[in-house]
Amino acid sequence: MRATVDAKALSAAMTQVEKLIPKSGFLVLEGMLVSFSHGVCSLTGSDLTTWLTVKQPAGGDDFSFVFPHPKTVLNVCRYYDGELTVVLCGARSDAMETYLSKTCGTEPNFTKVDLFCGQWAGEFDIIPAKDYPEPLEQETEVSFQANAGALLKRIERVKYAVREPVDSSYRTEQTCVQFSGNDVFTVDGCRAACDTDPSPRFPRPFLTWGKGLSYLKLMGDREASVYLDTGHIWFCTEDVSLCCRREGMETFPLRNAVPKRFSEEFTVSPGEFLRELDYLQGFQPKKNRLTAVFCGGRLFLDKAESKCSTSVEIEGESELAVGFDQRYMKDALTQFKGEPRVRVKLTSGGGPIIIEAEGRNDFAMVLPVRPRIDMAA
Repeated sequence: MRATVDAKALSAAMTQVEKLIPKSGFLVLEGMLVSFSHGVCSLTGSDLTTWLTVKQPAGGDDFSFVFPHPKTVLNVCRYYDGELTVVLCGARSDAMETYLSKTCGTEPNFTKVDLFCGQWAGEFDIIPAKDYPEPLEQETEVSFQANAGALLKRIERVKYAVREPVDSSYRTEQTCVQFSGNDVFTVDGCRAACDTDPSPRFPRPFLTWGKGLSYLKLMGDREASVYLDTGHIWFCTEDVSLCCRREGMETFPLRNAVPKRFSEEFTVSPGEFLRELDYLQGFQPKKNRLTAVFCGGRLFLDKAESKCSTSVEIEGESELAVGFDQRYMKDALTQFKGEPRVRVKLTSGGGPIIIEAEGRNDFAMVLPVRPRIDMAA
């Protein structure tokens, strides 16, 4: 059996899909599923929480297989240019059979594929497609349309405020990007970032781990169809399909946590504020991050014996003393990097710090840290 596909298109697709595939103790889970069917070549990779399929036109017979070492194949395919012929043939190699008998204790029906492109030729071991975990079937409960590029821009703007899901001690809402109403937002327990663009409106709330969402970039600025069911979310264009695991049914009620009234408001240059925070950081031990305190345009370190301070030019009222984790404040200000001014809103010295910019549909929230030093002294 044989099929043909454009070599450059295949190499580009393999480059994207291979990034998703993790290291695993099972050879087939480190593989890439290749399928030729009805004039389309589909490449699929998965880390078992995210599934990515990239398609390109093809010709020839219909057949499927798995490359157990896609990175090796990709290193070769980068040299190919023009029409690439894929030929299914032969029996498994002795080396591959020995490897599998030692690691898996099984003897799958291995074959090989030959790749031909101009003067180049390559032979690779493959795994039968039946041994690859079947991609999830799409079961639509709710669907809507969204511009992939615009949606990814919103996600990239807020994804810094999530925690890495390293173990079960973190709640789902702290490790996922959340979608509710018109909002795309993240909350990690100490801060939040939210984009409130009015389009699109999500017909049902959902959460998913943000790493898989980065593959929306493969869809460019095209309109994508988004499908939801109880366990997964699909983002689909004509040539790219992205399936992410749905991590929860209810999103965090962020709107209820954002104050409606404020005691003080002032504006400041985010670039200047970031620069002065960097200045303070130079006075701190690397293993001892101190709380920064801001009041009346002055920045201090929350340590009685500290002799360093600096000022930031503000416009508006600033008499409340508010302490904060410098890392979180830096991230919040970086969300608005490039803006000439941001507005900082305070309810009290112990209330959330809200940061927003004129003409923008997003905001950041940083929870305060109680200062230990008396600013009035």
